[in-house]
Amino acid sequence: MESFSERLIHLRHSHNLTQKEVSDSLELVYSNYNRYERGVRTPDNETIVRFANFFKVSPMYMLGISHLMNGDEFLLDVLENIELNGDPEGTKAKFALEEYRKEFTV
Repeated sequence: MESFSERLIHLRHSHNLTQKEVSDSLELVYSNYNRYERGVRTPDNETIVRFANFFKVSPMYMLGISHLMNGDEFLLDVLENIELNGDPEGTKAKFALEEYRKEFTV
């Protein structure tokens, strides 16, 4: 399982950004950002969400809990539940879509 710092480095590299560019964009003190990448400091929940929104991934991905980069894990869970238990009127699917939009639309 990748750590937060590994995910942060990977995302920054995949967006071709420097540490300074990310820290400036998020209005973070550069030295704190550098500590996050080195794993010396752990960001608070609000900062994790800011990173997730900036890179357009889920906080669960940032934390290394999920291998899926966005909110698809929520949608997949609901669809699996529908497959197992049925949804003859489509109400579960409609609810899932509404919740997905609320949770993962920035």
